[in-house]
Amino acid sequence: MASQLPLAQQALAAQPAAGSAPTAAPPAAGAEEVASPDAPPSSEQGASKDPPAERRSGFTFGLSGGLLMGGARGYPNDVGKIGFAEFRTETGVGVSSGGALWLGGALADWLNVGVGMFGGGFEREGLRVSSGVFHARLELFPLFFQGGQLRDLGVLLSAGTGVTVIERGEEKVAEGAGTSAVGAGIFYEPWRWWQLTFGPQLEYLYQFSDSMRAHSLVVGVRTAFYGGP
Repeated sequence: MASQLPLAQQALAAQPAAGSAPTAAPPAAGAEEVASPDAPPSSEQGASKDPPAERRSGFTFGLSGGLLMGGARGYPNDVGKIGFAEFRTETGVGVSSGGALWLGGALADWLNVGVGMFGGGFEREGLRVSSGVFHARLELFPLFFQGGQLRDLGVLLSAGTGVTVIERGEEKVAEGAGTSAVGAGIFYEPWRWWQLTFGPQLEYLYQFSDSMRAHSLVVGVRTAFYGGP
């Protein structure tokens, strides 16, 4: 009888107390948790990554140069002389050299933006033309998504302000100070070494103001540095 008393006490201790909640059974092995439909997406599911750059990205700078063909027509920078034929000077077409340099960023494989400078000049029949422009520059690669060699064919657009002067000896016979300048061009970057690209470029620039009209066309080469990929 004495030996059966401890066994009865152990059985009573194992039974849950009256009114207490039953203990939930552990999940069966291999059971999968079902996510709530209202639960927010995980960081891996919600994050969207841009595709990596293939041809160009990051900081960029470049320069171009070549054969310049241009012409200018203008008046002295004097309101009393602008528009009168006796004060007008025309250079005709001259040939020399010119070029540009720029820096900026490659925002995408198909888009570069930056700022830069364009300069050039020539002499013809005793007249000397000098011009310089500071401008914003936009380069597009419209056929990039066609793939192949077309990925490196680009067009450029520019707009800014500058100065053009026509001199005869030491005398300024015509001057355009604060001319507006717009430009366009086409280029190709088929050759690469390290982070540098090389290729041909054709760029046209037109400057205009009340006292000056000037055209410049540069046929040459360009090189550009890209920070990536």
